Amino acid sequence: MPAFGFELLREVLIPDLLGQDFPQMLYWAGKGLARKYPVTSLDELANFFAAAGWGDLVLLHKKKNEMEFELSGELISNRFKKVNECTFQLEAGFIAEQLQMMNNQITETYEQVKKRANKVVFTVKWDHKDVLEEVPLGKRSKR
Repeated sequence: MPAFGFELLREVLIPDLLGQDFPQMLYWAGKGLARKYPVTSLDELANFFAAAGWGDLVLLHKKKNEMEFELSGELISNRFKKVNECTFQLEAGFIAEQLQMMNNQITETYEQVKKRANKVVFTVKWDHKDVLEEVPLGKRSKR
């Protein structure tokens, strides 16, 4: 998809359709996409971002209860040039859900837009005490 088409949908049409709550709705939409397109490793996660045209996702560091990723690339730079306020909540929700499924722990992702550097930093956090309930194999969704 050409960058203009992506921007038209992402920065104009979706906010018009969803109203002022569109960033929060994009976060939940990202989580939903992750459930439909699960990955099993951080390499697969980065490959998905590249294949989807979302940019180059790189792991910056990993701690006991936290990871930090950087998203950059030509599309990110172009979005910053053409739009005053960008949100990357779709990507944040996608990352949160992927890591939640990998770690089996409640996970949240926070975005930090670094417009001058043409990148976004995602901080992913979880608590080892917030373990998801194990779903029996026969009850799992087959999406």
